[in-house]
Amino acid sequence: MHHPSRLRTYALPTAATLGTGVLLGLLGPLAAKSDHPVFAALSLTFSVGWSWAAYAFLVGCFCRTKTLSALLASVGLATGVTVYYVFKALSPAVLPGATDVTVVSISPGILFWSVAALVLGAPMGLAGHFARRPDLLALPFRLAVPAIAYYEATMRFEVETDPGDTVGIVTWTVVRIASAAVALALVGHAGWSLLRPSGGSQRA
Repeated sequence: MHHPSRLRTYALPTAATLGTGVLLGLLGPLAAKSDHPVFAALSLTFSVGWSWAAYAFLVGCFCRTKTLSALLASVGLATGVTVYYVFKALSPAVLPGATDVTVVSISPGILFWSVAALVLGAPMGLAGHFARRPDLLALPFRLAVPAIAYYEATMRFEVETDPGDTVGIVTWTVVRIASAAVALALVGHAGWSLLRPSGGSQRA
């Protein structure tokens, strides 16, 4: 009698989380295999922290319980990290003009970022879960990903790009504009929601 409910609550979110974690781990290194600007931008986007934080946040959004949100966000990130480094080691990208393939060591990266995933995944998963609240208390949680994206894009724009890095300049500029726009939209929506009950009470 209770199997369908358990399937929806546990099995389906777990399968979806692990599947998207694998996909997240593959997107960055797969896109890096092409020197096309669009794929280079995709590789940058899916190989940095904010996109992984967004993944953990979305996992929390779709989980019904706080415990599941925290657990699956951490496990999904750890899965993505493992796939990311294993794929890069087994199929390293060759830079244009290069003749030799450098062997990539996976142990340090997997160890460090898997621990980071387990530690940071849970808070982001919980943020996604609490962002589902119908009141204004959800707003700070909803702003978490845009804030992280804007901050990281700004830091990378200032530190990692030079005047000739068109892909980096365009990518981080678009991320900053998009994250600011999303944040403004979320704040505007929260403000509009705050004004709506007064109208409803008058009609009642």
